[in-house]
Amino acid sequence: MKSLIVMLGCNVINLLQSRMKIGINFALNERNVEFDWFLSGGIKNTGESTVSEAYKMSEMISNSDEFVYGSTSKTEWNYIFDEISTNTAENFFMLKKMLENNPAKYAKVYVVTSDFHFGRASKFADKIIENNNFNWLLAELELHDSRYWETIHSKNIDDDVEKARNKYIK
Repeated sequence: MKSLIVMLGCNVINLLQSRMKIGINFALNERNVEFDWFLSGGIKNTGESTVSEAYKMSEMISNSDEFVYGSTSKTEWNYIFDEISTNTAENFFMLKKMLENNPAKYAKVYVVTSDFHFGRASKFADKIIENNNFNWLLAELELHDSRYWETIHSKNIDDDVEKARNKYIK
């Protein structure tokens, strides 16, 4: 049975790279485990970028220096792209949909995000995907104001869940 690595996107490139490093290093060090990657993140600001966060993540994996873990080449990893989501609530609704379409496919699910983002991300996960039993992999890099902005965004969790539910649940 496979395991799933869920990469939560970020529009700040050095934070995204930090998350990717954690995910890639984890996967490369887990011998004899077959992984699928759920790369979650669309284009947050179309005026600044024409490339989704999910695509950027796949490029980071492809361009990383390591190619083999155990007997499996990273080129054999399966990528599942969510290029629609533009925030964490949407990331988890898209993940929920994918997991519901693939019941019992994954023995374990690992969610990769930043340490400063964990509190809010885990609240979204619990509100959107009940009894999820996710394993969390946390990148340490943060900006000087990352925790401040998390306290601001955390006040909107219920509203963000409701907006995402209305957007994706018809």
